[in-house]
Amino acid sequence: MKKIITLSVIFSFLILFAASSFAQPQHRMMRRGKNFANRAPARILSVLKAKKKELKITDSQIEKIKSLTFSFEEKMIKMRSNCSLQRLEIKKLFQDRENLDYDKIKAALSKASSGRHDMVIERLKLREEIGKILTPEQREAIKSMQKDRLKQRAALLRKGRGLFQRGEREQQFPRLKRRIRR
Repeated sequence: MKKIITLSVIFSFLILFAASSFAQPQHRMMRRGKNFANRAPARILSVLKAKKKELKITDSQIEKIKSLTFSFEEKMIKMRSNCSLQRLEIKKLFQDRENLDYDKIKAALSKASSGRHDMVIERLKLREEIGKILTPEQREAIKSMQKDRLKQRAALLRKGRGLFQRGEREQQFPRLKRRIRR
């Protein structure tokens, strides 16, 4: 009798544990290259602010880039909502399986893909506008920094390591360490 009770208690704990693990939010890793148009321009701004002294960026340049990034974000919010509406329209067209109108489906798909293309074009325009604000020396310095970073990443990946070993991230980013401790 004692064995049956013990086994039933263990079994019930296992079921509760399994149910709680499925209730956790699922995190998906973004694939590289996907969502090119959705990369946050605020990241560009934060990198430029962090490397301000190194790149000799003036406050007026930072302000111009900040206004560009905010206007870009506004455009992207509108474009993303339009893409969501277009996806919904495509779903509606696919609901009636018996009476599929291929011309409407083709038009809706081409409209959705042109919306995604427009997002990429806007991203490229933003990069170009930021490039116009920066001096040629600053642009060259940024390019060399990017090349150095890519070389570092490639070297780490060749060694079979990830981007950071245990503890390296906290050493490189001390504020992150403080956040983790809280």
